Amino acid sequence: MKKNTNAICILVISICTFLIFGNAAAQQNSVLNIGDQAPPLKYSKWIKGEPVNSLNGEQLYVLEFWATWCGPCKQAMPHLTKLQQQYKGEISFIGVGIWEKVPEGKPYESSLPAVEKFVKGNDANMGYSVIADNNEQFMGNNWMKAAGENGIPSTFIVKDGKIIWIGHPNSLDSILPEMLAGKYDMEAFKTRFTKSAASARKQNAELMAAFTPLQDAMKAKEYSKALELIEQLKLSQPDYKTMMDGMKFKVLLEMDEQKAMNFARHWHKELNSASSIVLGDVYNRDGLSKDTYLWTANSFGNIDTLTNPMLLDALATCFFKGGDFKNAINCQEMALKLARIALKDGTMVGSIMDYTVTDYEAKLKQYKAQL
Repeated sequence: MKKNTNAICILVISICTFLIFGNAAAQQNSVLNIGDQAPPLKYSKWIKGEPVNSLNGEQLYVLEFWATWCGPCKQAMPHLTKLQQQYKGEISFIGVGIWEKVPEGKPYESSLPAVEKFVKGNDANMGYSVIADNNEQFMGNNWMKAAGENGIPSTFIVKDGKIIWIGHPNSLDSILPEMLAGKYDMEAFKTRFTKSAASARKQNAELMAAFTPLQDAMKAKEYSKALELIEQLKLSQPDYKTMMDGMKFKVLLEMDEQKAMNFARHWHKELNSASSIVLGDVYNRDGLSKDTYLWTANSFGNIDTLTNPMLLDALATCFFKGGDFKNAINCQEMALKLARIALKDGTMVGSIMDYTVTDYEAKLKQYKAQL
């Protein structure tokens, strides 16, 4: 069922809008390419593993950039662990946590407790060193953005203090043996990478120019201006229409709840997965009307067909806030059952932890207490 798949990324659209496009002020002018000296490691905390003072020497260092909200990053973790075990003594793997969602006005390092909780709860699937970015977001800016890498997971390989490869972790199985056997052609790879990175930087600059005024209007709470900019962007950047409609709903919810829900109803008829995006903005927000919570939950139709525990947990929250305790209990029971299965089978690595199950149990108890 498509909604169930989309719900895995309930928050991703709104998060990525501000993490990737919303940090325009933090963009660096430096450019990082294959063969360049690797920037230093600067971080808020070395969370796991033996700290590394420098990336010099013939040993390979694999830096894997990730975030707690990134589904593909979580999927890559067990295999990275196997690779670290396979190449122990030859290669050091370091997970670099970046681009966490931080409340407005809070320093970036306020995300550290959540990152530490994630790493501890996912210990078996992260069998390598882990660090978290600092308030400067040094790693995100001076490594990722400088290299033109705008998406995660993203992997950097360093040898003798120089960056010799950048790409997706899926390619490590083929590239690492080549490097260890001395067969890797860095210059040939550099030619290809330089061209793609230049294109990525150009695209990112264009997006920054387009999205920065919207970000500024949102920060200033100039919501009418933000709505105008959103409509302009929908025309000039048609590929981002869904994202812009998601932002429109977010802005309307700040301005007028009724207008926001009227838009949501219309949008839901146009785009089936719109309900997942609406859910991401509604279920964690307090103080909305019961009608808003209940429409959001009921827009998913027959809940008995849903199989994603995170989606069911979010729906349970909406039903509870809407006063429908029976459906809240039903959704939470389903979420708990599926979460226990996922935890046992390891089918939702990094998304369902032992503390997720504990949290679901506490919510179910709370909901049942209302009957």
